[in-house]
Amino acid sequence: MKNKFLYLFISLLVFFPAFTQTPVSSFSSGKDASHIAAQIVKAAGRDANFLVKAANVPNAAAVLYKGKRYIFYNPGFIEKLTRLTGTPWAGISVLAHEIGHHLHTHVVNGKTIPMGSELEADKFSGFVLQKMGASLEEAQAAIKMLATTRATRTHPARDDRLSSIASGWNHSAGLSPVIASSSSTIEQRSIPVNKPVLLDESQILADIVFNADPGSRYYLTSRYNVVTVRNEKIYNIGKLARLKNSNYPYMIYDNDVNHLFIESSGKIVNKRGNEIGKFQ
Repeated sequence: MKNKFLYLFISLLVFFPAFTQTPVSSFSSGKDASHIAAQIVKAAGRDANFLVKAANVPNAAAVLYKGKRYIFYNPGFIEKLTRLTGTPWAGISVLAHEIGHHLHTHVVNGKTIPMGSELEADKFSGFVLQKMGASLEEAQAAIKMLATTRATRTHPARDDRLSSIASGWNHSAGLSPVIASSSSTIEQRSIPVNKPVLLDESQILADIVFNADPGSRYYLTSRYNVVTVRNEKIYNIGKLARLKNSNYPYMIYDNDVNHLFIESSGKIVNKRGNEIGKFQ
């Protein structure tokens, strides 16, 4: 029955604008870095309050020196990070993180306020990278490689940082936390079905996996509701609707009018065309 549903994804004809992403490249010179920093600030809708300079630092840092704000970065570090992660977005996320410190005024008396500000800068990084066209995986690539499993004196643990990036990315993408965040958020915002019984196999048309919540299971029911099961209750988090479009025959929408589009292959994408899940 699930295969029959996926087969139905091939349908008709309304024009949808092509999804585009902002071209992006790695940076090894001050000119390149300043250009990318300008794109980051523009995506955030803010004005730059800093200068960007290559420097002999271990990686990158937001500093206040003689009353002026700077972002120092090590070109060799950025080049190596880009090579190891396989994506230029990794270096750009590092730059975005440091810019977040300045724009949120985390740098005081020449030092960055630790811990909580790191998560806020991570969230800012996820937010602007989504605006610039990065996927969630690309936005998280640097932290997956650089962060430690446990928190240090100055930085939170890897999972906490990845969660903050995902929070910023999902907010930027216009995704409801009901669809794209943690199970605890689903508990808070979803509306339970009147009869909290587990789904029968005959009621399930397809299984769904969301990249931001891979450990949970989501289902499309025979009534075309997107649901998940938590604590012996069924939570309805969205509805499937048909579109007259050969590339995106269906979409998922929720009570907040957030839209996700479904390709004929079963891939789920956001309004920018970034893959955020799939039907199985």
